[in-house]
Amino acid sequence: MSGADALIVSVEDVRRIADYAELTPHAHADLRHPPQGDLNAPGPCRAAGTSDLTFAEGWSEFRSAGYSGVTDDIDPGGMVMVDSVSQAVAVYPDARAARNALDQLESSLTACMALHDPNYDFTLDKTDAATLRITDQGWSHLYRVKNAVLMSVGVVGIEPAERIAGTVLQTITDRIS
Repeated sequence: MSGADALIVSVEDVRRIADYAELTPHAHADLRHPPQGDLNAPGPCRAAGTSDLTFAEGWSEFRSAGYSGVTDDIDPGGMVMVDSVSQAVAVYPDARAARNALDQLESSLTACMALHDPNYDFTLDKTDAATLRITDQGWSHLYRVKNAVLMSVGVVGIEPAERIAGTVLQTITDRIS
């Protein structure tokens, strides 16, 4: 098991944190490389969520996992909302490289917000010097750097999304020595 693997929070633990027994692992989210961002998104907005732009270049190890359930909720556009918790970690050669990746992510997200694209209408703030948070109705995505690791945790459709994301993020943080 790699260092990045050891940081991922298990589906059993996430079920307990979210109080959602129906969460199941999704194979498409179990990755060793960040996925390509939404190519239809405006340039800087491709960094939102988890993508190749979220984590920048220079990482030495990457791992992501996602767990989801299905809900009866349908959004105004007619899409079925999927309840999910996603997480990703990237290990960099050193703390400076990880910090630079977080700073680059903050710049991209700030530029995305400045475009006022209705598909990327979120609030961005820093909860502390090492943590970024983007939120909107029904979802929360947190990013944090600790030592040489950049972490990402997103929660969609499960309330309280921010508390769940924060608890999963803190669990990962506590595993980093």
